[in-house]
Parts: sequence; structure tokens; C-alpha cells
Amino acid sequence: MFFRKPYKTTDEFYEAVERLIKLLQGHGFETESKKLHGLLHDVAWTTGSELIGELMIYLETINADLPKDLKKMKDDCHYFAKHHRRILGLK
Repeated sequence: MFFRKPYKTTDEFYEAVERLIKLLQGHGFETESKKLHGLLHDVAWTTGSELIGELMIYLETINADLPKDLKKMKDDCHYFAKHHRRILGLK
């Protein structure tokens, strides 16, 4: 199965989540922005995969009427989070 690669590393993914947080806030999506920020910065995760999994779950729940560019970024982040182990070649 072919997996697209919106990000090549977890660092790129985390940078994209940071950009998404700022853009959500800038477009008035305060609740979504604060929740993502909290997941990324305010919780002590035991593993990176646990963090990515929690981000994936929350990204699935964002149903706000996002502008097209924000929706694509959110969808790319969600896709990477869902498939990160295969995209990164991990077992």
C-alpha cells in the first residue's frame, strides 16, 4: 500500500501542528487552538507515539467550518498521525 508523505519526520509534523495552532487562533477557532496547544505542550506523554495518537484522535474531532487551507493542513496532520509508523518505516 502506498502512503503519501505530507511530512517526512516527526519534527516536520510537530512544526505543522504548531502552524495549525497559530492559524486556528488567527481565524478565531480559539477552542480548537487551545486544545491542540494543550495536547502538544501541557501534558507529559510517556512516548512520542502516545502524543501522536492523542493528536490524531483530537484532529478527527475538529468539525469546525475551516477555510480550505486550514482544512488541508488539519487533514495532512491527521493523515500523518494516523499512518506515521508506516510513513516513517517503523514496525
